[in-house]
Amino acid sequence: MTNGAKATLAIAATFTAEPILPSLNFINAKAGLDLEVRFAPYNQIFQELLTPTSLLRQNSGGVNVILLRAEDFVRESLRPDDASFKLPTIAADLRDALKQYSESIRTPSILAVLATSPSVSASVVDTLENARSELLAFAGALPGFVLLTEEEIDRVSSAPRYDLEADNLGHIPFTEEHYAALALAISRKTHALRIPAHKVLVLDCDETLWRGVVGEDGVDGISIPSPFALLQEFAAQAQSKGALVCLASKNAEADVLEVFEKRRDMVLKPEHIVAHRINWNSKPSNLASLARELNLGLDSFVYIDDNPVECALMQAELPQVVTLQLPPESRVERFLSSLWTFDKLAITDEDLRRTAMYRENAARQVSEHAATDIVEFTKSLKVVTDIAPPSDGEWPRLAQMTQRTNQFNFTTFRRSEAEIRALPTTGHLVLRVKVTDRFGDYGIVGLVIASVVDSALVIDTFLLSCRVLGRGVEHSILRRLGEIAEEAGVATVDLPLIPTAKNEPARAFADSVARGFLVTEAERQIYRIPASAAATMEHRPGHDPEAVIAARKAEESKSVAPPSTKSGEGRSERYAQLANTLISDVAVLEAMRSDSVSNRNLADKPVPPETSTEHTLLSLWSQLMRLDASGVDDNFFALGGTSLIAARLFAEIARRFGIRLPLTTVLDAPTVRLLARRIDDRSIATPGLAELKGGGSRKLFLVHDGDGETLLYLNLARLVPDDVAVYGIEPRQLPKIPLAHTAIEDMAAFYLQRIREKQANGPYLLGGMCAGGVIAYEMAVQLERAGEKVDLLAILDAASPGAAKRPGRIARARMSRLQDALTRGPRGYVAALRKLINASAWEVSARVRRFSVRVRFKLLDRVLRRQETWPLSVPGLSIREIYDTAESIYIPKPLAKTRALLIRATEGEGIDTPYRDVYADDTLGWAGRAHSLSVVDTDGGHSSMLQERHVRSLAAVLLPAMNVKQSHLTDVKELQTDAA
Repeated sequence: MTNGAKATLAIAATFTAEPILPSLNFINAKAGLDLEVRFAPYNQIFQELLTPTSLLRQNSGGVNVILLRAEDFVRESLRPDDASFKLPTIAADLRDALKQYSESIRTPSILAVLATSPSVSASVVDTLENARSELLAFAGALPGFVLLTEEEIDRVSSAPRYDLEADNLGHIPFTEEHYAALALAISRKTHALRIPAHKVLVLDCDETLWRGVVGEDGVDGISIPSPFALLQEFAAQAQSKGALVCLASKNAEADVLEVFEKRRDMVLKPEHIVAHRINWNSKPSNLASLARELNLGLDSFVYIDDNPVECALMQAELPQVVTLQLPPESRVERFLSSLWTFDKLAITDEDLRRTAMYRENAARQVSEHAATDIVEFTKSLKVVTDIAPPSDGEWPRLAQMTQRTNQFNFTTFRRSEAEIRALPTTGHLVLRVKVTDRFGDYGIVGLVIASVVDSALVIDTFLLSCRVLGRGVEHSILRRLGEIAEEAGVATVDLPLIPTAKNEPARAFADSVARGFLVTEAERQIYRIPASAAATMEHRPGHDPEAVIAARKAEESKSVAPPSTKSGEGRSERYAQLANTLISDVAVLEAMRSDSVSNRNLADKPVPPETSTEHTLLSLWSQLMRLDASGVDDNFFALGGTSLIAARLFAEIARRFGIRLPLTTVLDAPTVRLLARRIDDRSIATPGLAELKGGGSRKLFLVHDGDGETLLYLNLARLVPDDVAVYGIEPRQLPKIPLAHTAIEDMAAFYLQRIREKQANGPYLLGGMCAGGVIAYEMAVQLERAGEKVDLLAILDAASPGAAKRPGRIARARMSRLQDALTRGPRGYVAALRKLINASAWEVSARVRRFSVRVRFKLLDRVLRRQETWPLSVPGLSIREIYDTAESIYIPKPLAKTRALLIRATEGEGIDTPYRDVYADDTLGWAGRAHSLSVVDTDGGHSSMLQERHVRSLAAVLLPAMNVKQSHLTDVKELQTDAA
């Protein structure tokens, strides 16, 4: 898979499989799986399994699907006796092919061996079914295969399965419905392969775990009918597979705990629960608290509650959490069986012990925090390191670790389970590392792969989980390697280091124990440690490198992603639809047919909007409701509005209008007209300004980016001290016009009017990302000309209009891709030709688009000057198109006095490429404009510098320029260190 290309879902079948495509594309899209579905040639299973150039064998980074029917291999045999004679040989050949395939490919493969159809002669059914059973048992033991069982397909199949006519005509054996069932089952299995199972299940109690309200009905008054018992059983099973189960209930804690203590019919037991928040606080705040306690991101949480209002609030405030409303009792069983969030294909020992491990680690941290002597504390842990070849059930965990371990990993080689299993056959030593201490079992935490080469034991892989660093485990591993080297009669343990952006802890450890043995060969760093020195390696508590201890503490104190209106957007709706709607073949087809814009279906004609607020709100309303048309007097509930749609609606209102309304507002104001009045009446923020963070008298104004967004500054706003308020300057909008200015100077003048309503006089703090930086610059120019003082102009990875770009970047990238294609022989020549044709077509279409934008931009200028409305017959312009055109004619004037700070991004690819890699001038063209200019660099890319993982680095360089108090700077720098 090339960079930027979609991963491939490759399908090979013994029958015509293409009818599965519409359903599969539809479900994959609903499940958030961005995959290109491709089909191998018809009934070419052996070729696909054995040929190195086949679709399946060439598919890297995607998922392969193999659909088999034993009967298809003897389809042309006219007599039952012939089929029975040929089948054993074919089955044996197929087993060999599957084995060879599994040994040569890293791509995970879903294998379905489908049941025998009713059209087959009764005399060979037993032979076919026996072959099928043997094949399933054989393939199930091969690494790299995931079986899709008949039971899993049956679970989503509710319509007739076979189409004998189509089978006879074109070897299309199944009905449209059953192809949809196959698609649904394949998509779910693919989802489990590509999207990790959620880690935390949080449950409400009253009317969720039991029927009734324990605070009112008492412990004996509540009941646990079958649907509630099923949910409890589901939670207990999820816990047994590695999920952490928590409770979040508005209740008296004693009442809930008494239920668990006294009700013997509770399936869910106290030992299943890792943590709880039983109080009268809001559910979102309780989940955020649980996330902090468990050191897990909110996007790993699933929350289930019967209350639609609580669910809507959770979605609105914590969109990262997958929030699901428990359906009516009659649908609970189907809902739980269709819930994809906890699907897991392999259960490791780590999964089985995860709840206990969290409890043990909590006790371990409490003890460490109370310790006054690190040496004595380390001794008291009584750490035991078990280094041995892996048992059969431990290989999946080892493969998982090669994919996920980054910090203490000397070479970061990624391997599949099949590849690791094959290493001992090639002379490699594979050792897994398990650790226990007096608090409990860490499980498998490390992996070593080594081999004897000449006179050295050469380490291929040495990786270790950060949670055991600084406990002497790394020293024990190196000591064991020294012993192995001595036993093998070789002189040294060669430990190569391939530096990455993240494996500084590995380097720091090696330097601390073997710095004197470091050599460089062929641009590789190798710690060539004498076997005798390695074999006597000892840990000195309290003397571990800072990077090693920091890595462990960072693992123990992972930051929880803050609430964001974008993070996780749509995930709750996605999983709710999969669990409640897309639960069968028929349901999928019905959804496909109706998944288009729906009709309004109301008797009255829609009443058009009159005000700007009504227009914006009606457009949003129709979009969320998927309506072809709507009016300002249409009732939300009459149109099919739900609590979940209401939550999305009010989240968008907060984003677009800067006003947070309670969800219950929709009950009193269920039409656009009434809701628009509420918005206008409650407009507590200056129009065009979104308050990202409240504060004192000082105010930081950040201008929207080229797409009109200001919420991208939310992470940064959270790091600004309490005495500074942060406002996002949003674009001026009119009906059908998302940015109502055609000149940068006009934008700046209008935005200055807005901020002066909040802050009449300077000194001002201004800034902006990319386009926002350019507009902020012009605002500073106008303020300076008016005699106002600007304390700071922060330009976040923005280039001055007209700045020269590095020559040939795009041409070199295209030429590199073209040369790469040409090296692949005849098929590459075809691909290269296709690239040239596509590039030419793109250039032509781009010129057409640019011409269209210029024409419509002139129309926009006229519409604004004459105060007209945008003509309905003309396609509108996007904010980006308007801004880019305005910037192309903008010539910045010099900025004489204002202190300008250019903050450059440093790392990223694609649309996240830092501008310093795009533009020829290190100051991105600002040196000739701003006379008082400073340039600093920050972590992250052009857009990701503002994302949670990098924003602390940005704050660490921006806040000093704002003259914030020293104590706050120290806090931010500490946070930055923890994040690193």
